[in-house]
Order: sequence, then structure tokens, then C-alpha cells
Amino acid sequence: MVLANASYRELRSLTDGPDLLNLAWTLDERRFISIDLSSLMGAELLAEQEAGLPYLSSYFVQDPYGDGELGPTVAEFFGRAGWGCDITCGAGVISLLHALSRLAEGRPVYITGDAYPDLPHWIEESGGTCVSRFTEGLIGDRAVDHVRALGCRLILVERPGLAAAAGLDDEFTALRELCEAVLAQDAVVVVDESYANYCAPSFSSAVLAEEVPNLVVLRGLSKAYGMGGLRLAYAVTHPSLTERVRAVVPPMLASSLSIRLGRAVLGLGDATAALRRRVRAAKAEMIRLLTAAGLPPADTSHPHIPYVMYDEWDITARQGLESRGVIGKPQPFWSERTLGIAHRYRVSVPLSEERMAAFRQRLG
Repeated sequence: MVLANASYRELRSLTDGPDLLNLAWTLDERRFISIDLSSLMGAELLAEQEAGLPYLSSYFVQDPYGDGELGPTVAEFFGRAGWGCDITCGAGVISLLHALSRLAEGRPVYITGDAYPDLPHWIEESGGTCVSRFTEGLIGDRAVDHVRALGCRLILVERPGLAAAAGLDDEFTALRELCEAVLAQDAVVVVDESYANYCAPSFSSAVLAEEVPNLVVLRGLSKAYGMGGLRLAYAVTHPSLTERVRAVVPPMLASSLSIRLGRAVLGLGDATAALRRRVRAAKAEMIRLLTAAGLPPADTSHPHIPYVMYDEWDITARQGLESRGVIGKPQPFWSERTLGIAHRYRVSVPLSEERMAAFRQRLG
């Protein structure tokens, strides 16, 4: 098994160069959000300094999970001021996934669709197994029936799915029905919404946590905002589930200053509407250019996510791009079909006009 960050080890560069257009990841998405992050972060850091470093010097022993500091802002972000949900902060979504893997309690973990490999990695490292609708011997197509038959205590849903359509319908109704159907066997459904920042807040399943007592929704600030270095993520849960989640998530994972900065960003509401429009337009142009250059068709994934994908066996696409000085990266996934690691060649959409112009030029 491998972790997702292993995919960056072999990259020749993390930036563009005179002979290189680096589309292994996104470098220009922050230009299209409605927040001037540089000014906002500068103002917050200056205010922190002028106030005598209250957050840097504080030790959140009375708010160890950041609920008091960040919770009201998250509620406002989702249009649920005064809601009854709790917030548990972590050092990025990855830290929360690592902690929540313990909720499997030695039972098989059910995964809907293809997913990032990190949680499956930790499950298998601990001696557990990950299963899907393609697991041998399962009857029927419904995730609910599979989870019941296998006695799973933990279900992972990646929403929106990066690689392909998830095995679970994205509608709230389907997610609610899954949660309610497995509640009797004490199962927890974890929804990884790392990529949901590219969507409007109304897309999030976090609002279901008010009514569904076995749902955990994970969000971060790495995608779209480009603030991965802040190392801040949060889990949204119904109060009846919070104690169980915090029994496995260490306290004070997120720094006090990170929570302050994250609160300032989320407090400004939906900042990615213009980015969504740009992604759709730029992705459409990218597909046209790839087709005109004679490269194989790409999987466009979710319309708001700035990536296209090629299957790992599609050497023609990778060689065709790299021979033109354009690089993507092999992206590992846990495959629901093979029940193990597979790879796709992920190519980011050039969003800025200058990078799109460079892409046009290189594709001829």
C-alpha cells in the first residue's frame, strides 16, 4: 500500500520552468477566488502581532478541538447559524482520516467508489481489510446490503469523487438512507469532502449531520484555497457522535493561529464561484486542445474539479504530453474494482491565461 503524498516524490519539479509546464498540480487557482488571501492573511497576522500574539501564546486546553473558536463560523458558512452540530479540528483532513480509521474496530471497511489510498493504507497496515461492491460473494448492488452482510463499522464516501463517479449516488437522499440503514449496527459513515471546496457550500453533506447521528463530514482548506500549509481541517458531527469521534482524534491537533486564520477565510463565505466558472471553461478548452493534438480522450471527473485523468495503461497520452514539455503525475487510488492500488495519470487544468497560452503553444 502507498500514501497519496508518495506521488510527488518522483516529480522533476514542483513549479513551471523554461522547458516545462507543470500540470502535476494546480498552481494558479487562488487567482480566481473572491478573497485576496495575501491581504487577508497579512491583516490577520498584523492584528495578531499588535494584540500581543494572543493566539500564538494561547493553549486551547478549554477548547481543545477548536469547536468554540471555529464552530460558529462553520455554521454560518453552511447557512446554519446556531445549528446543533459539533466541530472537531485536525491538522489537515489526512490527520482526521488517520484517527478515524480506528472506528473500524477490526471489522472490514466499506468504500464506495475509487478513493484516495490513505485510509485504506492505514486500515491494511493495522491488519484490517477494505471491501467494496466488487468484493467476492456479495449479493445485490446496494451498499446497505453489503455493509450489513459484512458487519462493517466504518464506511468511506469520497464526495465529490476525484477519479470517477462514486458508487453511492451524490444525492442527499441516498446518503441519508445509507446512514439510517446502518445505524442499527453502530456503523459510522465518513464523507471525505476534501474536494468539495470547488463546489458551492450548498453541495456539502455537512448539513445532514444535524439530523443523522452517525455521519462524519470532513473538510479542509487545501483545495481551491491553496492553504495546505495552514494544516487545518474540521469534522462536522451530530453531538451524539462527537464523543466517539474525539475518543480517537487527539486534542489540539490544529494550532491556535491556524484556527484564527481559517476562521477569517471561512467567515467570508462562498469564495469559489468565479473559480468554478473558470474551471469549467478552461477544462472544456483543455479537452478540445488534447483532442486536436491527437491525444486519447481523458476522463474529465467532476465538472468543478480542475483535473483530467488518464488510465495508467494509457502510455500514449502521457508520452504525448511529456514529449511536449507538459507533465502531470501518476496518482494512486484505492480501486473498488481491484480492491487494491491502481494509478491514473492526473493532469491539472491550466487556469490562468498565461498558463493556458503556454498549453496551447505546446500542443500546437
